Amino acid sequence: MNTNELNVLKFGGTSVKDAETINKVHQIVSNYTGKQAIVVSAHAGVTNMLVDICNSRKEEISPLLSDLFQKHTSIAKELGILELVNEFITNELSEIDVITNYLPLSPQLKDVVMSKGEILSSTIIYTYFKNKGLKVSYVDAREVMKTNSRFTNAELEFDKSCEIIFERFTSEYLSNDVTVMGGFIASDEEGRPTTLGRGGSDYSAAVVASALGAEELQIWTDVNGILTSDPRVIDGVKKIRKLSYSEASELSFFGAKVLHPSTIHPAVKKGIPVRVKNTFNPTDDGTLVLSERSNIKMIKAIAFRKDVVTITLCSNRMLGAYGFMSKVFQIFENLKIPVDIVTTSEVSISVTVDKSEYNSLVEKELSVLGEVVISDDNAIIAAIGEGIKQTAGIANRLFGALKGINISMVSVGASEVNLSIVVKDVDMQRAITLLHEEFFSGELNPEFFE
Repeated sequence: MNTNELNVLKFGGTSVKDAETINKVHQIVSNYTGKQAIVVSAHAGVTNMLVDICNSRKEEISPLLSDLFQKHTSIAKELGILELVNEFITNELSEIDVITNYLPLSPQLKDVVMSKGEILSSTIIYTYFKNKGLKVSYVDAREVMKTNSRFTNAELEFDKSCEIIFERFTSEYLSNDVTVMGGFIASDEEGRPTTLGRGGSDYSAAVVASALGAEELQIWTDVNGILTSDPRVIDGVKKIRKLSYSEASELSFFGAKVLHPSTIHPAVKKGIPVRVKNTFNPTDDGTLVLSERSNIKMIKAIAFRKDVVTITLCSNRMLGAYGFMSKVFQIFENLKIPVDIVTTSEVSISVTVDKSEYNSLVEKELSVLGEVVISDDNAIIAAIGEGIKQTAGIANRLFGALKGINISMVSVGASEVNLSIVVKDVDMQRAITLLHEEFFSGELNPEFFE
């Protein structure tokens, strides 16, 4: 089999949330030519329901399990396959009942519970596809995705998993055009279920794409692609048609939830394009994420992060002092506070941290080294695009657009893909609007924007 003729399609929870959306997925899959590997998340809301079950008292579990049973059987009934999967659904949920009511919920058993969402959704979707006449096979992710035993956030044994995936999928494609597999789940060497943590389904799909040398990895969601800014904050945003992996990574850091680049890294590393598409508007081309960096330098997006704390340390001891910076960052490391932006002068250092990560002990620890000033009402705004540092006039345009708005910090990322500033929360929306008007009003390059 020529795996270059194969596409890997990953459908997220909103794309398989009910019978109607699963039928849309079937239409999308049916319209494709060539081989396809379909990786699916749990139905929307199910993962949260499973988390609630794990965190509930025993007397609260029964009604939650009833809700889960009702959700899955309702979907199956609407799809016309309830008789085919009813016993399977009952058995899977009965296992959750036994675990949560009669056994101590260890991390290992929590993974058994959390794996049920993708096991159920993938089985329902496979059964529906088969019932509709597709030449389809089912691959149990626990048989091909192999990890260590770090339950709830396991690490994949990449080479071993790729070898198993290649053998299993290529065997299935001898007689079928489509395979269906649940994302997010795997198993350790002893066959015990494990889960892959945040973005696990995207990661599963990327590993399959890498193992099979797929032509394209497609992430199907509920938006047309990646946008130039957040439409909930400003009007007039554009769809980005094409961007680099580096640009996508920066956007993810600033909160773009459509794609989490670390999860698609296995595909990008192998040079496989990743396309973000809309299940509810499948004719739209979406956004293409490429491993290679573009030679055309431009701003692709204005991103932001709210609820940012700035910490400034002033000390004359910094002047010519060897090892001073290492002492500062050792404090952050000891308190397990991740630092985002760093700027320095001869006698001061300023950093930003997410408010949710802030620990008030840092002020006390840093005060040993100098005067400390804390500000907790800030936002980071970033202009993102390849080659910002080498593109003349970008900084002038940015600062010119923001005249009248106080900027407390400025940083150009080491990747040279983002130019970040820090402003007060109250100025954030105005600043984003002004920057978006500056860089995205008027005629745009149709190769990159729509």
